[in-house]
Amino acid sequence: MKYNLQEEIGKHFLDKAVQLVKDGKTFVFVIDNIDWMLKVHDMRSDKQNTSVHAVATSIVFDRVESGGLSDEIPTVNLKNVQLQDLLKLNAEEMKSTRERYKVFLEKILCHNFEYFRTLSAVVPDHTSCRYQDEMASQSIVVPLPVLMKDEKKYSDIVDVLDQLEGWVHDIYSKAGICDVPANQDHTPPALPDNTRSKPDQPFAHIPRIPEPNDPLRNIKVPCFGDQLTRVRLAGAKDLRSGSHTPRDRFEHIHPVRIVDWHTKRSFLKV
Repeated sequence: MKYNLQEEIGKHFLDKAVQLVKDGKTFVFVIDNIDWMLKVHDMRSDKQNTSVHAVATSIVFDRVESGGLSDEIPTVNLKNVQLQDLLKLNAEEMKSTRERYKVFLEKILCHNFEYFRTLSAVVPDHTSCRYQDEMASQSIVVPLPVLMKDEKKYSDIVDVLDQLEGWVHDIYSKAGICDVPANQDHTPPALPDNTRSKPDQPFAHIPRIPEPNDPLRNIKVPCFGDQLTRVRLAGAKDLRSGSHTPRDRFEHIHPVRIVDWHTKRSFLKV
């Protein structure tokens, strides 16, 4: 029997996630592409360097409880929303913001100007926060297997989402929240070759009304990635939007969001 070390390691870490879900924790998926060049010793016409693509996956548990947030879909078209409507603050919020800015300015002055360094002792180390204890705790990151898939191909990124859905079912089943057996065989629908998603991927961003017979009807796990990953994941969800079951439609992987770590890295380089 073939022994897959990576699969066994992934199962071990999945057990850690199951225990945390039993304790009431929620999590998100974080995925990113990995690319490297496999070089041959002697390059010939029939032996060329090969570009290898894979997808790294991990689970990050939320430090702050978000169960009380509303799940209602916005009723206003984003094209008609003004920035001032989103950033409108009341008097209490404005006062709190000014107090925080004062602390930031004090820290900058004490750090950059020697004349102010004698006042460093009276400058707070941190601004007050409602979730100060939670944010001071260490993030819980559960690594999962690296999937040998190319996220630039829709056929591959659909397989990635199938795997994420499978992990969601396994975790919540073993945690006693989902009544579907974790080892239930599941054959996802085949994706036709050369398939493309629709413009704007309309069926990827608005969640469906949960089906009564869906054992995970109240479970939504966000998925984060860079801009290319988000586009590909949304396209894969759009392609599967006509499937018959919530699992095949990837309804439990929602929403798909951008994490601009490349932008942050570019900013730091500059």
